[in-house]
Amino acid sequence: MTRSSLLRWLAVFAWVAVIFAAIPFVLSLREYFVARWPAELIGIGVILVVVALCAAGLIFLRRRRRRLPFTDAALLLVVTTVLVIWTWRLMGQPEEAVHFLEYGVLGVLLFRALRMGIQDNSVFAAGALIGILVGIFDEIIQWLVPGRFWDFRDIVLNGGASILVQIAISVLALAQSSPISRRSLRRLCRLAAAVVALLTLCFAATPQRVNHVAQLLPALANLVSGDEAISEYGHLHRLDELTSFRSRLSLNDLAREDGSRAGEVAAMLDASRRNYADFLHHTSPAVDPFTYEARVHLFARDRSAAQARKLTPGSPAHCESMTAAFRENLILERVFGATLARSSYPWPPHRRAAIEGAQNETSVFVSKVSAHVITAASEAEVRSLLVGILVALVICNLLLSRSVTRGSPPA
Repeated sequence: MTRSSLLRWLAVFAWVAVIFAAIPFVLSLREYFVARWPAELIGIGVILVVVALCAAGLIFLRRRRRRLPFTDAALLLVVTTVLVIWTWRLMGQPEEAVHFLEYGVLGVLLFRALRMGIQDNSVFAAGALIGILVGIFDEIIQWLVPGRFWDFRDIVLNGGASILVQIAISVLALAQSSPISRRSLRRLCRLAAAVVALLTLCFAATPQRVNHVAQLLPALANLVSGDEAISEYGHLHRLDELTSFRSRLSLNDLAREDGSRAGEVAAMLDASRRNYADFLHHTSPAVDPFTYEARVHLFARDRSAAQARKLTPGSPAHCESMTAAFRENLILERVFGATLARSSYPWPPHRRAAIEGAQNETSVFVSKVSAHVITAASEAEVRSLLVGILVALVICNLLLSRSVTRGSPPA
């Protein structure tokens, strides 16, 4: 490795270290910023940076080629548009958009380091795959930090930023016309296999397995409580055409728990009225999903009702909060009915009628409780898909390796 190459890789490692080291301080930095300025300024700042970089890229292309190629300009504008729209959709949590800048810088540093050893266009795919790997490790570290949570959407965000920046770099760096060698294809197979293998482990990190590991490593005990698991699998239930919710339990299991444990669970819910955070810390959805979900539905109902009281009656926001409160209560009545009846949480008839009258009767509502629970596929189906992809990548790598060994010409 040359000195220049070493310095470029040191820059990559240094920036990755900065990304990882910032994880414990993100919430504090956000609170500091929001205490002084509107949170939306974070997202607006990201948008301005992205637009400015796009303009600089277009000027660079114009000066380098003496004219502005339509295809290249269009591709840069598409990348910019995607990032701007994505950032705008994150305005509820604008600090998440900072990932675009973090992984944009990482993408540039990776390209500079990889280009020293990869002379064909596979350098862009390699940079994107390494960026995705870093993004997954970023989320794993975040999961391990107290007060931070795992979210697959962050992996999509990190990975999307890694891919988009490599597309932009391919335009600005003048992609090569030479064919991609088999050696480069093998490298891509190995990197893709590493991504899939890591994702397979993440999708297998259910609360039950995390609990087992925590028994062996007590330092990880904080990962057992609450919604701390990386992956949970369950069901999407429909009360009617308009109201749905996710649960770790089937409808039959929910009915059985409600029928046999109503008094016990009601007492636990009443005891948690004054200290919701303590309940979440000491109650694991892996051990007692019924009690856990009942309490979180109650919290979601009461929070929505409290938000509605702060809003102008009849306004769209007020109607939305009232709808959420009523539908959460409907879920509690129909699914956790016996438990609710024996607790101190049922609404008086007049309050229930008032909230029902203020809701949007035609609005489709999907409860945000247990929103992270995977319902589109079972764990076995997800594992089979990922393992199948992993096996295919390993086979491709072996076939390409044999071709290189035999001295076949580059493909």
